[in-house]
Amino acid sequence: MEKQYTCLYCNNRFKNKNEAERHQNSLHLRRHSWSCAALTGIERAYQASHPGSATDICGFCGDEFPNPPNWDIRRDHLNIVHKHGECNQTKKFFRADHFRQHLKHSHAGTSGKWTNHLENACMRDEPPPQPLNRGSGLLHVDLASAAQTYIPATGSALSGPGGIPAGIKPETIDENPHE
Repeated sequence: MEKQYTCLYCNNRFKNKNEAERHQNSLHLRRHSWSCAALTGIERAYQASHPGSATDICGFCGDEFPNPPNWDIRRDHLNIVHKHGECNQTKKFFRADHFRQHLKHSHAGTSGKWTNHLENACMRDEPPPQPLNRGSGLLHVDLASAAQTYIPATGSALSGPGGIPAGIKPETIDENPHE
């Protein structure tokens, strides 16, 4: 079987539409990333143990620290125990589980209820990628007549002989069986 589906973002080709969509969603259409560089201050690494608590917990390991906060002690804890700032600050993780592995292996992080707070503090929205000069619709090549029909993302169709009827739901995968 020919690989008739082409990724809009990198020209990789796939045998079926589901594989192509999974590829695009997992590699190109990532909505969030996690990075240690996104932790914009040491206070963001700590959270209250529970409402009204006299202690805060470290988002890396769950250790408790008394309030009012002594920021010198907390800063030393992050720098010495968790090596905060020593990892590659340009590294982004596009899956939360990969970020958790980074915390565990690079920062002596442990999993617990405190982990979600740190993940949220380190999460950023990602801008959507730009397709490779193909717009945001579906290019369909009719195998019988080789007529091409482009369906823009608005849902209207420009039809040629053997083209796709108007009103078909727009897709994000290009089909081209002749390449």
